Amino acid sequence: MPDLPPRRRSPVRPSWSQPIAERLTPAIKAFVIADAIVYALYVFVRQARPGMMAHLALGPGLFSGELWQPVSALFVHFDLLGFVMNIIGLWWVGASIERTQGTRRFVTLFLAAGVLANLTLAGITHLRPYRAGDIFDGCSFAVLALFVAFGRIYGRAPAQVLGGLSLQARHLALIFVAWSVLASLLRADWAQLAATLVASGVGYLGAAPGGLSEAWNALKVRRLRRRYRVIDGGAARPSRKYWN
Repeated sequence: MPDLPPRRRSPVRPSWSQPIAERLTPAIKAFVIADAIVYALYVFVRQARPGMMAHLALGPGLFSGELWQPVSALFVHFDLLGFVMNIIGLWWVGASIERTQGTRRFVTLFLAAGVLANLTLAGITHLRPYRAGDIFDGCSFAVLALFVAFGRIYGRAPAQVLGGLSLQARHLALIFVAWSVLASLLRADWAQLAATLVASGVGYLGAAPGGLSEAWNALKVRRLRRRYRVIDGGAARPSRKYWN
């Protein structure tokens, strides 16, 4: 019988990397890699910066037909601090949501919150005169929605923040929302404030038992109830205001 090559042993990770690797779920890993590649392209390929800022970030090009901007802006970062903070937030809270809610619901929540917040941000910004700095990047609103969802899912459960410091999950979510709201108010940035509220609302609804789809169905049912009134002993018929 011919000698078989020895089987490769699975790599042994150092102990310090175990907590990091445990939170790198498939979707988190994909988002982190995408963000890292795009940010590296921005840092090391200077010639690409003008095009990225003009066409990938969220800016006035959205209203000229560049409809991909609310999505592409989630993966574009123009400063190191914003990139690092978003990656840490996504890694820290995203894994818990993906494991409890599933990859599909996690990705839906992340993209829905980020896109709707970006559309809100762009729409309100578009109402005032254009300024040179009116371009937006990063997934901070999507990450904020994840923290809100985390707070609703785990409620009073303690969440270890740093070392021996732990907070209730709901309190941690409130801190992040309050910080974003306060920062917007101090800057009198109503577009950022509206985007914060939209992202928080999506995160709260997305953490419901049925997720965003159940919330949407509930809104449709409520609308139908307003349109039709039920008569005792008979079928429903349109309300008088909908009659011809």
